[in-house]
Amino acid sequence: MCNKKPFTALSISCIFISLIFLLANCKSNVESNDGTWKAPNDANNLKSPVQNISLAEQKGRELYNVYCWSCHGESGYGDGAAGKALGQQPANFHARRVKQESDGALFWKMSNGKGNMPPFKDVLSEEQRWHLVSYIRHISVTQPSSTPKALRPDITVTHFMTVDSLAVVTHFMTVDSLAVRILHNPVTNDLWYTTFDGNVFRLKNSDSTKPISEKIFSAKNHGITRLQGAAFLGNTIFLCGNVDTNSHKTTRGRMVRYDLLPSGDYRMTVVFNTVNYGANKTIYDHGWNALEISPDGKYIYVNSGARTDHGEVQDNGGLYPNARDNALTAKIFRFPADAKDLLLTDDEAKLKADGYIYAEGIRNAYDMAFDGNGNLFAVSNSPDYDMPEDMFWVRQNHHYGFPWVMGGIENPQQYPDWKPDPETDPFIPRSSHSWEVKYFHTDTSFPKIPAGVKFSPGVQNLGPDANEYRGHSGKILDGDQTGVTVSTFTAHCSPLGLFFDTKKNLSKDFKADGFVIRYSLGARSSMMRPFTNEGSDLLHLRLTYDTATDNYFVKTTRIVEGFTEPTDAVMIGNNVYVIEYGGKGGDIWKITLPAETKSNKISKRNSGKKRD
Repeated sequence: MCNKKPFTALSISCIFISLIFLLANCKSNVESNDGTWKAPNDANNLKSPVQNISLAEQKGRELYNVYCWSCHGESGYGDGAAGKALGQQPANFHARRVKQESDGALFWKMSNGKGNMPPFKDVLSEEQRWHLVSYIRHISVTQPSSTPKALRPDITVTHFMTVDSLAVVTHFMTVDSLAVRILHNPVTNDLWYTTFDGNVFRLKNSDSTKPISEKIFSAKNHGITRLQGAAFLGNTIFLCGNVDTNSHKTTRGRMVRYDLLPSGDYRMTVVFNTVNYGANKTIYDHGWNALEISPDGKYIYVNSGARTDHGEVQDNGGLYPNARDNALTAKIFRFPADAKDLLLTDDEAKLKADGYIYAEGIRNAYDMAFDGNGNLFAVSNSPDYDMPEDMFWVRQNHHYGFPWVMGGIENPQQYPDWKPDPETDPFIPRSSHSWEVKYFHTDTSFPKIPAGVKFSPGVQNLGPDANEYRGHSGKILDGDQTGVTVSTFTAHCSPLGLFFDTKKNLSKDFKADGFVIRYSLGARSSMMRPFTNEGSDLLHLRLTYDTATDNYFVKTTRIVEGFTEPTDAVMIGNNVYVIEYGGKGGDIWKITLPAETKSNKISKRNSGKKRD
């Protein structure tokens, strides 16, 4: 059996998810919500034996955070990011239909399972299942409330708007948020946001106290049913995601762009479609997502996430024997911004010959951003194994290790003598989806590392925050205390919303630096909680280049905490707008960072003048 080896002498330990689309700490507890699943009549006769309701709710909450949160959502609205990846709507515990079901019916359903939701009678005791019923009843009548808190006195947090409460101009309808991206139109200065299910909104009057959300496009317009990427180039908006076909047996990537005309009309152009390729039934079918425009406006970059957790076979119930990742997944692509009507095939040699594959070996770079010097960075989600969440300095023709190395740790499944067991391998979380459904297994056919390929490491985190890791002994350690750098962030935190102060609008402490949000909250995440209770926050990133390693090191500091499932952020001047996923309707928060003062600007201009 192999030993766990750090990828570099400085990198070590732990990592997680996918969002997303994502995202955070995915479990296998997705319940069918097709309106036809009914418990047998005699289930209504089952009565809860719970006497101490308060204690049962407390214990039920602990179980919910382990087994249910990532699919049913933090507050039970059926909006968990993991559940969205399965093509089935997890149950919304606030829905009238669910509230009208008896306790016995809920108990029977969670006990027996259906589809992708496993029978929890195989996992939880009868008492534990009744505790879960108690907690589900509790959250079904509870409205969540969370206000972010600045961790520095020179930062202010303002509630900008609740997305679901806005007047939607088109058809006068209210749309659930499920927000994935927030972006800025540099021509009109409007904010826009997009949702996972394909809606695109413009926020009118965003500089007033009463902004209005106007729906501009839907999936019926652009044809992207899983919309995860959006970016502006001038007054042109690019949209990217997946189209699931053949009853979710296959999928294809798709990108379009809309030229927004002065008349108010728009002109759509298809940038590319991929051929259909095998989808899977898991939460790991990450799809096409992050978009980024090159500083010169000539190219658009797009990430296509892995269709696996850690490179295992995902054959969709035998439809695609021995299928792992392919030429269209786990890569960052680059296309001319004016490209149109491209057809991308599952042919790696051709994609490389055409110049479309920019970098490879990245599990799921759910966000990318250029710094002020034109360097492209990406933040990636790692698998269910306790590996750190990488941040990469992305360079053309570089390979970043997936599926053989993630978070600076070798993937043990590549070794044919590996026998996964949490008793002997503490890097396997017992609550992880990959352990529950046996995606961690002895894998004698795991592909070998291609000859001649050299892996580029992740950015090395110096702390003081987001640098907890699992050491070779199995113990959780803090890089501040051990002096070990981590590649890059705490395991299972799901970094998203990467951006830089490219225009140098901020004060000295933040000028030209990077920032990223973490989707997951350790206190509510069964896989992240062993490392930290922190998360769902905004991190400040002070990057420095090291010539000896030809890599970047980052000093990471928390500056705002208390978001609820934040998914993206955008900077305008010295203001940062953070949007939350929220199935009930997400909030948008305005974070005001300290700006460079006029006196400092004048002083710099004067110091730059030649003296007589």
